[in-house]
Formats: sequence, C-alpha cells, structure tokens
Amino acid sequence: MQAALAGLVPAQAVRANAPALTLPSGYRFSLEPITPASKPLIARAVSRLSLESSRRRFFTPRLQLSERELDALTDVDGVRHYAFGVCGRDARGAVEGIAAAHLVRVTDAPATAEIALTVIDAHQGQGLGKLMLGRLAAAALTRGISHLRALIVPDNAPVLGLLRKYAPGARFAYDGELYRADIPVPQVAAALPIGF
Repeated sequence: MQAALAGLVPAQAVRANAPALTLPSGYRFSLEPITPASKPLIARAVSRLSLESSRRRFFTPRLQLSERELDALTDVDGVRHYAFGVCGRDARGAVEGIAAAHLVRVTDAPATAEIALTVIDAHQGQGLGKLMLGRLAAAALTRGISHLRALIVPDNAPVLGLLRKYAPGARFAYDGELYRADIPVPQVAAALPIGF
C-alpha cells in the first residue's frame, strides 16, 4: 500500500503558505499537491528507497521509474485521482520528497478507490503513514468514496499493523502473493483525525 512517493512540486513552486508540521525526529515538513512538475522529485525519492521498501511498494525492487510511470503518478485531477506529497528540506536546504499518498477510483466501482502510501526509509515509523491514511479517508468521504482498496505484500508488517489498528473492519483476501485489503472509509475517517 504505497504509492509513488514524494511526488511533490519543485523547490521553486513549494507553497510559501503551506503549514509546516514537525515529525517526532524534529524534521519539518509540509503537504504539497502532486503535479506533472513533481516528476524530478518523485524520481529522486524513488532512488532513495531501500530495496526492501521499493519491493514493498512496487512488488519488486526498483531503482527508477519509467517516464510512463511518472506520467501516471502525476496525472492528478482531484476527482478520479487525488494525491499529495510530503516534503521538507535536506541537510543542504534543498527541497526533498519524503512521502506520498494516492487515491485512484476503481473504474468499474466508482465508490471504491485504490490507495497507496510510500514513505522514504529515513522517515518511516514517525506517524506519516497514519497521517496520510487519515487524509486519504477524509478526501474519499468528500468524493463519495465509501471503500478503499490496498494491495500489500505479506511481509509489510507496518502497513498491515496500521490497517489493523485504524481500520479493524477491513477485510483481507490473500491470492498467494498479495493481500488485498478492502477498507471501510467512515471507520478510518473516524479513527484518524486529519491533524498530525
């Protein structure tokens, strides 16, 4: 359950009025819309994923994405495909993408959307997954989406734990390779406030 990551706007376009939030580590970040201009940040972020995190996201280790994949991840219209990225500054002060969340309506079931979350390894375990899941649930409610769907590798304990804690009504099916989680949106929205 992780989407392309850190698809954020380029450094010069980061919103000056975006509210700054802080991780428990002290890292300051903001939530930013994903746009076609996000492609370079997404590409850099993917290259910073460990092979294990990459496998959990793409179901096979990946070091880079194709132009076609980058196009798909940044083709965000806010209705069929809603997405946001999480960005901050690296040690040199340059804007960097550290996470992203996507919600894409299922074509033949418009009240259902597939979701994906990705967090760069250095920032995992600090609550970003919880924050992003809550924001996706809130966005789903405003768009008339009642169920979320996630595909998860069986050893992705952090994501499975997140769903078991905040979406205990989720149903899991296993096809021999991946879990498919069907998640009731109202339950997640009630359990996870949008704030951080």
